[in-house]
Amino acid sequence: MIQVENLTKSFGNNPVLKGVDLSVADGEIFVIIGPSGQGKSTLLRIIDTLEVPTSGDVRIKNESLYTHGDGNHHKMRRKIGMVFQNPAIFQGTVFDNVAYGLRYRKISSSEMHERVSQTLREVGLEGYEKRDAHSLSGGEKQRIAFARTMVTRPEIILLDEPTSNVDPITTEKIEEIIRYTRKTYNTTMIMNTHDMLQGQRMGDRIGVMMNGRIVQSGTPKEVFTLPANGDVARFIGYDNVFEGKIQRTDGRTAVIQSGNTNIYGETPLPAGTAVTWCIRTEDMHLHMKERLNGHTDKIRNHLRGRVKDIALVGPKNHVMADCGIPLEVVVGWRFADRVGVKTGDWVWVSFNPEAVHVMPR
Repeated sequence: MIQVENLTKSFGNNPVLKGVDLSVADGEIFVIIGPSGQGKSTLLRIIDTLEVPTSGDVRIKNESLYTHGDGNHHKMRRKIGMVFQNPAIFQGTVFDNVAYGLRYRKISSSEMHERVSQTLREVGLEGYEKRDAHSLSGGEKQRIAFARTMVTRPEIILLDEPTSNVDPITTEKIEEIIRYTRKTYNTTMIMNTHDMLQGQRMGDRIGVMMNGRIVQSGTPKEVFTLPANGDVARFIGYDNVFEGKIQRTDGRTAVIQSGNTNIYGETPLPAGTAVTWCIRTEDMHLHMKERLNGHTDKIRNHLRGRVKDIALVGPKNHVMADCGIPLEVVVGWRFADRVGVKTGDWVWVSFNPEAVHVMPR
């Protein structure tokens, strides 16, 4: 449906997009996540033809937006709708706002009223037609912006952080509208968000954008469990990310020297490879003694360290232990109280090799 091909964009001497390649299937919700200032909004504005790329192309159903002249440009533009972070609400009634795109397309009055009423029902604002649009709440205005986009039945909707300025209840309603629109009209969508949990909820696939490029794309499970590099791992929430070097391997399980310790991790990479490895806090276990159930597993990582800090975050304790590398382990507060763990204690941190995600550097 949408193909972005080696897209670049510079503002003066400032390159924002540095060769973006992206493919979005018909009816797919593709979510782009990434730190601020990486070019996410610029990419959407180029797809929406609000900005012109420095080089590269965007193709909709294999038709170019930028290489076949203005006539094709305007024809393709009618297939696209966009919802902004801060929606523009025009003077006048809700009906006037929602019907704006239909008037531009010279839709008949009877069809216009029918489609506006139907779309307002779909966004949960039935009966709002005669209300002053500027009298509505922020969440209602955002839904009006959705309705104004939906009513023209675009094949593609671009969503530029549509819930960043609304409350959690409105966020839930807007997410329901997005799902409904895709299911009912098979609309293809690209959505930018800073909310990684929202990305996991909404995206069929996720792209991670950093330094003006899509550095990783895949299903939510693939991206959030198998990050492509250390920067992605840190961004998506891995607290334990380290560099190391593979000392030896049996072809499946490798010994990785990292800091002043060695750990076991599953990887096919050969000995001598410089790597970045990471592990989630919930995949590690904290013990006050070395031996578990009367034995020590020789292959299971079992590292001795000293507690440097303990932070209570909600119902969990985040325990920072120096095990030759600074590991952060999450334990429940009941467990922490029961074993009496405190700063300065010697503890053991254990985790399985398969919980370690290893990436070549």
